[in-house]
Amino acid sequence: MTLPWSLCVIDDIAAVIDGISRSVRWEEHGIALAGTATDGEEGWRLIERTVPDIVITDIRMPKLDGMALTERVKARFPRCKIIFITGFTDFEYAQQALKLGAFDFIAKPFSLGEIVEAVLKARAALEAERGELDKRRELEQRVQASLPTLRREFMQTLMHHRGSEAAVAERWRFLDIPLAPANLIVMAIEIDAFEERRLAMPAQEAELLRFTLQNIVEETIAGYAAGIVFRETMDRFVAVFNEAEGISPMEIAEQCCRNIATHSRFTVSIGVGLIAAGVEELADAYRQALDALSYHFYTGGNGALGYEDAGAADRGRAHGTLEGETELLYSIRCGNAEKASLLLNRLFAEHAAASERPEPDYMISVYDELAFMMARVLQEIVPQGDAAELVRQVRERPMSGARTIRKEQERLTRLSGECCRLIERMRAGEASTIIEQSVRYIREHLSEELTVQNGAKQVHLSPSYFANLFKKTTGMPYMQFVTQERVELAKKMLLDGYQVQEVTHATGYGDRRYFSEVFKKLTGATPTEFRASMMAGKPE
Repeated sequence: MTLPWSLCVIDDIAAVIDGISRSVRWEEHGIALAGTATDGEEGWRLIERTVPDIVITDIRMPKLDGMALTERVKARFPRCKIIFITGFTDFEYAQQALKLGAFDFIAKPFSLGEIVEAVLKARAALEAERGELDKRRELEQRVQASLPTLRREFMQTLMHHRGSEAAVAERWRFLDIPLAPANLIVMAIEIDAFEERRLAMPAQEAELLRFTLQNIVEETIAGYAAGIVFRETMDRFVAVFNEAEGISPMEIAEQCCRNIATHSRFTVSIGVGLIAAGVEELADAYRQALDALSYHFYTGGNGALGYEDAGAADRGRAHGTLEGETELLYSIRCGNAEKASLLLNRLFAEHAAASERPEPDYMISVYDELAFMMARVLQEIVPQGDAAELVRQVRERPMSGARTIRKEQERLTRLSGECCRLIERMRAGEASTIIEQSVRYIREHLSEELTVQNGAKQVHLSPSYFANLFKKTTGMPYMQFVTQERVELAKKMLLDGYQVQEVTHATGYGDRRYFSEVFKKLTGATPTEFRASMMAGKPE
């Protein structure tokens, strides 16, 4: 069995060596006797060969005394515990030996109990040191294991905050960042349409995809310069790398786009900031990269944009007039989907024709405002329950960087059409109720004067609107419907045996001849002929 601790005994008196080495059962204390020696030189060779944890030695020995031996041992094996055996006259030497690093000393004459006590005391010190060493090693292992996380967190902090140059440099060295802290490029890399596509894939597949794309970016950059890539959000990576000789940052970014498009089913949008002269400028470079990335709102993605080309350009404002927006909202209020679509397309064309592109955030706010105005019109007209889902979609619209002008225009077009559909459906229901009421009134008052003006008055509408609504709902003009209803009533009364004159008054025709003309025009026979033809062949 291997014991945890080892001991050497060095003394020029054999009896002392025998007493210490043979009279104590050191293995019961977890200590193995590594060897003994009778002079300093022999003792040094023994220590070099066995590397003991504890050494018991006399302070006065031939060839090499305890003082010189202590210097050698502490220089070579600093953790070794040295216990001196010393005479009363050597007390000053013992004090000096303690200053050199000796652990303890025992004055002659001594007992074995004192020897054991001193050795066990040394063992306890060794155990405490080993415990501290193990803790330190464990801590170092944990630090090494967590270095990728610590580096990512540190780099994320640098992307958002400026630190003091000295503090950043110290942390940079501690984390062993594999970059030179000067001439740094920052790229913001966003997976195109990731949020929409992620919902259709298992979580494990989405994580594997992110790992794959990050790996492609890392390998691409590594082909040109030292770099580090880390995740910033669910669909965004940040790459920081040193300026490469002979190739521009934009060329590296474009190569990343090509490699991802070639080796995966996804594409990415990349924004590239200006060169950061030092680590303290990384936050500015990152902001510039995000600014450039935001202009993929216009491109739709799958490409790289530099801050100089996008973010630093002169910014315009969206074209469009308040009158145009008012006309659009009025069309939606009327449920006129065709006209609303036409007005939206006109608005989009004006935006496309602008000589300068507005900032994407500004453009998004314009489209969001239009969406909220459409939702408000819908809420004013359609019952809350019918409008709730569409309004919720407008309010919960995610404010993500993946929004593009094409998607925003498609969203507004769909929203406009859906608003018009709901409004039209609700108004169709209202119209049906109004016309049903009007039809009941007609059938209950066929003997009275019935005109469009009279019918409109009964349902509190203008005559022209009522006439159009009646025709749209029933499929025929108001007076044609009235005439048809009167003729149907006349047929029934004639078959029930009523006289023609009675039928004439019951259907609102004061003149029998006029009634007969209208009846014949619709049925092809006079009232008398109609009754005769229908009664022919019937038993009397």
